[in-house]
Amino acid sequence: MLIRSVTVGLLGLLLTACGSTRDTRVSADAADSVTGTGLQSVDIRTMASQMAADIKEWGVLAPTSDGKQASFFIYEMKNESSDTINKTIILTKLRTELFKAFRGRVDILDRSPSATDLTNAEQRMKQRGEVTGANNKKVFGSDFVLKGVMQSRDRQAGALKSSYILVTFELTDLATQKMVWTNDYEMKTESEKSVINR
Repeated sequence: MLIRSVTVGLLGLLLTACGSTRDTRVSADAADSVTGTGLQSVDIRTMASQMAADIKEWGVLAPTSDGKQASFFIYEMKNESSDTINKTIILTKLRTELFKAFRGRVDILDRSPSATDLTNAEQRMKQRGEVTGANNKKVFGSDFVLKGVMQSRDRQAGALKSSYILVTFELTDLATQKMVWTNDYEMKTESEKSVINR
């Protein structure tokens, strides 16, 4: 009798827990309902869109007088802030927005270690005759490099935490080391919530 009562009680708790579970699809442009002091999804989307549009508007990646397209790669994003965000999500979104903005009129290179490994492996297989194709193409050289850094200034008084986040991007000419473009995105939040950002 006692076992049956306990079983019924546990089943009731399980059904109550399942009934109160929240599972809602929201717009990617909607503000996060789980807040805190870190970057939100809307910040990542807005930042990537604004940076891509600004790079295009400045015209630093315009073709040369003889029609040669500019090329660049995204190098890294340093995180010097207190936000433990996944840096790759920012760079991936920015690269996508740049592709959409330039529509093939700029060569965007993949210089990730995985791309280099795959390229080298493919070339070795072609040399050994294991796959079709010839190694008569050279890996593209890059004219520019795009890199970023995320910094923050954090203050806390009791349970209230204030965070100012500054994300800066720079485009550098690889022949001259001249910085040809830079811009930043900033946001500030205050929160009494303890939220883990990933």
